[in-house]
Amino acid sequence: GIRDVAVTGVQTCALPIFEKASEAALKENKIMMVDFWADWCAACKVMDEDVYPDAEVIKTINENVVGVRIHFDLQQDLARKYGIPALPFMLFTDSYGNKLFYHRGVLEKENLIMVLKALPKNVAEINRLARGLQEDKNHVDTLLAMRSELRKTGFYESSSEYYTRALKQDALKKDASKRETAMFEIGKNALQLQNGKLAAETFEKCLKEFPKSANRSTYMLGAGQGYALDEKKDKAKKTLNSVVSEFPQSENAGKAQELLKQL
Repeated sequence: GIRDVAVTGVQTCALPIFEKASEAALKENKIMMVDFWADWCAACKVMDEDVYPDAEVIKTINENVVGVRIHFDLQQDLARKYGIPALPFMLFTDSYGNKLFYHRGVLEKENLIMVLKALPKNVAEINRLARGLQEDKNHVDTLLAMRSELRKTGFYESSSEYYTRALKQDALKKDASKRETAMFEIGKNALQLQNGKLAAETFEKCLKEFPKSANRSTYMLGAGQGYALDEKKDKAKKTLNSVVSEFPQSENAGKAQELLKQL
């Protein structure tokens, strides 16, 4: 099974082994797959019996990530660090152990293989930026570069976390253009993640803080999309109709009309 290092290449349990996995990941600029488990976890046993022994799973893990398995009860410091809420919990990180995305619950072998094959094969740029943030965790340009790189590679939730960190810095508070861009990207990430509530809230903030922006129609459309995802149809219709009436000849008006047909 996955606990057999010789067979699977996935190391297990102790913190020094976690650090060794990080070292191994850094040598190849690979993503780490950190799997939290426990003896009492019935779903973990399902993964042990039905997923991890599969030859194709083993091959795909070895080709795409550096794996490390963490016993939830024996490694409480790591569990707290990552805020593990329930088991099984599979965390994907950069080579240093910074969160990229996660999955809660059982992953069928076909789905795990699909996830692993979709990951970027090389995270050298993400690792480079992570090193910069180790030296200065609040460096605005590095935070913004990281969020851009994460968004480009499809890690939308983590991307938004770096945007949020950047928005708290004085340098960005004083730079309206960069602040607007950061808020816009958080809204777009929220739409990608189908988080309608966050999308609507973020685009409404954009409209309030930047009322004369050249992107006004885009923010209005984004807010309408967010309300629609959040199943607030009345607000969605009102916002989308405003796009059509305020910007009748625009591409966004056409998109708004298409969305209105679906509500």
